[in-house]
Amino acid sequence: MKKFIYSNYTKFIAAVLFVISVVLGTLGVTIGIEGYCNEKSFIYDLESDFNDVQYLSDLLEDVESEIFIAFRNFNLSEDKNDIGDTIEQSIEKRLNNLRSADKINYYVRYNNTVFTNCGAASENELITSQFYRLVSKNENGNIEIKSNQKRYYTIFDEILSFDKKTPIIACTSIKETYVNECRTIWDRQAAIVRDTFVTLLVCIVVSLFTFVYLLCVCGKTKDGEHKLMWLDNIWTEIHLAFIVGIGGGAAVGYVLLIDEFVSWGYSHNLLNVITTFLAAIASTVVLTSLLSIVRNIKCKRFVESSIIFRVVRWFVKKTFFLSKLVCKKIRKGVRLFWKTLSKKMGALLVGMLLVYTSLIGIFSVGAEHSPLWLALGILLFGFASLVIAFRVRDIEEIRKGISEVRNGNVSYKIPELKCEDMKVLAANFNDIAKGLDESVSAKVKAERLKTELITNVSHDLKTPITSIINYVELLSKIDGLPEEAKDYISVVAKKSERLKNLTQDLFDISKVQSGNEAVVLEKIDVSLLINQSLGENDNEIQKSGLSFCVNASKELYISADGRKMSRVISNLISNILKYTMKNTRVFITACERDSEVIIEFKNIASYPMNFDADEIVGRFVRGDESRTADGNGLGLAIAKSYTEICNGNFEVVIDGDMFKAILKFEKYI
Repeated sequence: MKKFIYSNYTKFIAAVLFVISVVLGTLGVTIGIEGYCNEKSFIYDLESDFNDVQYLSDLLEDVESEIFIAFRNFNLSEDKNDIGDTIEQSIEKRLNNLRSADKINYYVRYNNTVFTNCGAASENELITSQFYRLVSKNENGNIEIKSNQKRYYTIFDEILSFDKKTPIIACTSIKETYVNECRTIWDRQAAIVRDTFVTLLVCIVVSLFTFVYLLCVCGKTKDGEHKLMWLDNIWTEIHLAFIVGIGGGAAVGYVLLIDEFVSWGYSHNLLNVITTFLAAIASTVVLTSLLSIVRNIKCKRFVESSIIFRVVRWFVKKTFFLSKLVCKKIRKGVRLFWKTLSKKMGALLVGMLLVYTSLIGIFSVGAEHSPLWLALGILLFGFASLVIAFRVRDIEEIRKGISEVRNGNVSYKIPELKCEDMKVLAANFNDIAKGLDESVSAKVKAERLKTELITNVSHDLKTPITSIINYVELLSKIDGLPEEAKDYISVVAKKSERLKNLTQDLFDISKVQSGNEAVVLEKIDVSLLINQSLGENDNEIQKSGLSFCVNASKELYISADGRKMSRVISNLISNILKYTMKNTRVFITACERDSEVIIEFKNIASYPMNFDADEIVGRFVRGDESRTADGNGLGLAIAKSYTEICNGNFEVVIDGDMFKAILKFEKYI
């Protein structure tokens, strides 16, 4: 199932379905708008029932509006020629010009004057219609509304400000023929809107389902690994610009196209083609950019893929670094100043500087009145320059001596200096260099003799040990030997093999410590290196009864010598197999921490570890003092030496019965 869900073909099909659903939804809305805009009159206004049609309710209020306008014009206009001499004439004139007179029947009675377009004798003849509205105002100013529509507000409330006492009755009904016509139009327009809404809803559901699916599976394989695409190397800001620019531009363009279609009536086919093209391009670009951003977030590369975040992060880091550096320098300067004052020579120099500065100030003030002060100031400056020159020369000699000793010339001697304080410093330094020369010479000589002795002895032992092994092998093949003799031969064979391994280990570690071991650095996969060493020791691991728990991160690389690192891992595993408590777990981990690759081996010792962690990595040092297990005390020493010549760090940590061997390397990038 995972293979199907995370398959690239499934993802591609989901992306195509998303684009198709967006295109079909846009096209469905466009066709719906086209169909609705082609109607001559717009009756449907999202009502759930035809009886609640807003359009017809507005028609029923036309007569009331005209009566109010007649009252307002009559009472506010100064020229009565256009509106009539009486309010009755003004009402009659407004009703005669009623635009909806062909659609409605009305009966209006003002005082005793009746106005009607259908010959009705009373308002009761009109209230039998399906759509009617009756509004009346009595001589007390009370207004009553009777209608089959849910609208209880009337503009007659405004007439009260002009006439409160005169009774008015206005009854309006929609003509039956026009009601039927409106019902047909309403049903057709409702069907258009309903079909458009259903199409849009289905497309939204499909697009949301495919979009959520793509968000969940993008950038992941069936094994749960995160995987990037070449598009993910594009900066996040560019993807956002595409999303906003193309997505928003397509939406604005679509609205403008619909507006132009409604205003100018462009070709339906052309509009459908353009909107389909816009929806396909916009949905493809927006989906691609969004999925790229999501993949970067899942792979924890969102900050790295954003140029703004990178610039801000760089700026913040530099600002913090500079602030920290300035504060550090200020604190260091203050401490140095007080430390200088606490010393005799420092206080003397600061005092001389203070006197010198004061004298220069005095001479500069006096030079304004007499050139003698200027001459004295020049002489004072010359004297100070001479003192500084002598001290700089002495400091340069000391600097030269330090540089010579640092470069290995420990026999170099600083010549006698002029300044007393510098002379003492030079003498002390020469004594240190002399002692260092003698110590280094003695240590180098002792180490060379020790290494040569081990190398020569190891080399000389190889030939007789090989002969012993060969003769033991020949003896074991002789027929007719007593069982007791065969046991002796087996013991000799085992001990001679152990002696051979000891000799070889001595030879190897001597080569490393003498600097004669060649190192070939290469890119090494840490996980592969550990698994390979475990595979080589699989038989011993199966027999040991130990449970190995390995957690090595993939795609973790170091720069080291592959053969030597394989020897290091094998030695550590061999050490674990020899000295670990039975039926316990062994933990091997490899991870990245602060740009370093950390490899840890942890096991529970089968004996009390009453030794120091630094001693155990020495030559011929064994943790098991009873020496009941096989081993020669060189395994950890070889592992440490090989790790260090591969530019790594080897550390042993003892925590109760827990033994840890930790290897640290810089991560290979």
